[in-house]
Amino acid sequence: MGAFDRTDFALGRFKSAKEAYDKLVEEAEYEYGHDGYNGTISTSGGFKMVKEHPRYGTKKFWKFVDNTMDGTKWDLWNCIEIKGAVLKAIKEKEGYKGKRNIKAFFFWGLAASWVRYTFVVYANKNT
Repeated sequence: MGAFDRTDFALGRFKSAKEAYDKLVEEAEYEYGHDGYNGTISTSGGFKMVKEHPRYGTKKFWKFVDNTMDGTKWDLWNCIEIKGAVLKAIKEKEGYKGKRNIKAFFFWGLAASWVRYTFVVYANKNT
């Protein structure tokens, strides 16, 4: 059993980050089950808002995500709300152009997962 880096994204008519988080957890549990090691956001202990960060989608932002991907499985994930021109571009790309009250949230953290080993079997064609 272990954990790995994971990110998740929510776009929709959410009143808050909590509502977006709850929706992502609900979807993860529906898709992957209620197992505490299902490798999704549902294995987190919640989330915390990150107020200061580079602009979403930039190289600096992804480096920031890598540098703040810490803790242990079941810890709080990090969350930012995407706003401004970046939100506008995402809304247009995802078919929400002109829609009001649309919010976007990006979450990242460690997801608890069963460690799976893959065995590769090579067959000898000459036998």
